[in-house]
Amino acid sequence: MSENSVQQAATIVRVVRRGERGMTLVEIMVVVVIIGLVTSVVGVAVFNQLQNAQSKTAKTQIQQIANALDMYKLSYRQYPSTAEGLSSLAAPRDGGAPVMNSIPQDPWGKDYVYIYPGQNNPRSFDLYSYGPDGAAGGGDDVTNWETPNK
Repeated sequence: MSENSVQQAATIVRVVRRGERGMTLVEIMVVVVIIGLVTSVVGVAVFNQLQNAQSKTAKTQIQQIANALDMYKLSYRQYPSTAEGLSSLAAPRDGGAPVMNSIPQDPWGKDYVYIYPGQNNPRSFDLYSYGPDGAAGGGDDVTNWETPNK
């Protein structure tokens, strides 16, 4: 092999190796930023879906408890008093058969609020959850009555 052909082979190897270089730091940083942006968008969407699911769960539980309260009224001719509370559905007075096995808590781990006679439903009862903030008002309460802005 001549010296000239060895130099040509070395030049070809250098050209091939230049094309096979790794990623630069800037390219890696761009990929990391793109992954971060995609992750944040997906995270926000998942969090919003979780909040919607919790509100729908609370609304469904309120409806189930309201149905149980109606069954209680059929058996005892009146709704339980505010003092008796929702616990009377699971342990009725006079040792009667329970209408519900247990009273669920809202999706945020708090007890539902029961008032009879209701302030918003004067001929019936008010049943509600304070929602994710755990405080009355704030626009996130889940109730058994219609609100004008919902």
